[in-house]
Amino acid sequence: MKRVIKENLKVIFRIMKEHKIRSILSILGVAFGTFALIVMVSISFSMKEKSRLEAEKLGKNIIIVKSGLVRVFRKRQRTISSATTLKIRDAILIKQQIPYVKKVLPSFTITYPVRRKGTTIKTTIIGTTTDYPEVRSINVKEGRFFTQEEAKKAEKVAVLGAKVPEKLFKGENPIGKFILVFRVPVKVIGVMEEKGTDISGTDQDLLIYTPLKTAMRRLANVDYINTIFIQVDKKEHIPLVKREIRNLLRKLHKLKSTDKDDFTVLTPDDLLRMQSQAIRIFTILGLVSAAVSFAIGGIGILSVMILIVNERITEIGIRRAVGAKKRDILFQFMFESGFVSIVGGFVGLFLGLGLLTLIYHISDLPKVYPENFFLFALFVSITTGFLAGVYPAFKASSIKPIEALRR
Repeated sequence: MKRVIKENLKVIFRIMKEHKIRSILSILGVAFGTFALIVMVSISFSMKEKSRLEAEKLGKNIIIVKSGLVRVFRKRQRTISSATTLKIRDAILIKQQIPYVKKVLPSFTITYPVRRKGTTIKTTIIGTTTDYPEVRSINVKEGRFFTQEEAKKAEKVAVLGAKVPEKLFKGENPIGKFILVFRVPVKVIGVMEEKGTDISGTDQDLLIYTPLKTAMRRLANVDYINTIFIQVDKKEHIPLVKREIRNLLRKLHKLKSTDKDDFTVLTPDDLLRMQSQAIRIFTILGLVSAAVSFAIGGIGILSVMILIVNERITEIGIRRAVGAKKRDILFQFMFESGFVSIVGGFVGLFLGLGLLTLIYHISDLPKVYPENFFLFALFVSITTGFLAGVYPAFKASSIKPIEALRR
């Protein structure tokens, strides 16, 4: 058997040398299919993993209530309609009346210019409570978070996101120094650890945190909030709590059965679901392109093998005349088509791995290499080659020696 394989390899290398362009095109046809399959599916897996990691940054077992109607498009929140009906009282009653709720964080978010000396940046101010770091799973890196006493007195203090000091202080220690939030001087008491972008598209490292009353009264002068973070005791209770929150808020806001909600209740699963729709479309397009590439590669191998059979009729006739059996000819041509597909599969695999490594290096996507799927892609490429070689192989094995030698 080894001798037969060795002889067939010699024949294959001879043919590939004689028909270089034809052989390269056949190999590339399969390679592109394997390449497309590996790259597109790997990136979709990586995007799903990134979404999962970003969802974890929201905090453990979190439900988010937003004032007005909010939708998420391409990881960015878009306010469809606004409302001023969400109050601190709503947050208190959610904690008191709905079971399985551990903590509730009423928050007020506003975008303001923040200045220090000659530098101005536009960033988001979050007025919240002292429980924010625990609920949102984020820690203070330098300094401290504000205290209950500072929150109660609406002290003008702030904790900066990890990137803010780089922009405003340029290497200086920000602790104890003042910044101007719009026109209000605010003392910096802490800097948060680096957190990155969460699944809602918010870069948490560019946020500034102040006590809730400070943001509402001293900065914005409003009596409403626009966000409530609710932490549930167990993940399996989230759907029930979400329904109860909606029912309670509709009752508190005196909405009729025909009225639309003036708030939006979101969970990490909701945000993941929105993103997964886009990822699913991306994956489907990748699979379609891979299927088309494999089909083109298979057709290329089929056409090339048919040409090879027609060119080698005399050779086939001589082999049959000196004792070669039909199965020997069949094996030879199936082996040739299979060899082309195997080479094409590995070429596509290495090209795909190379491009994935480059993409992961220049992007913030997590490195995901689905090894089982790589094996599947190789299996598909090899199967494509063998299937494409079936007809030419049977055609070659059916050639009668006498008719072949007459040519």
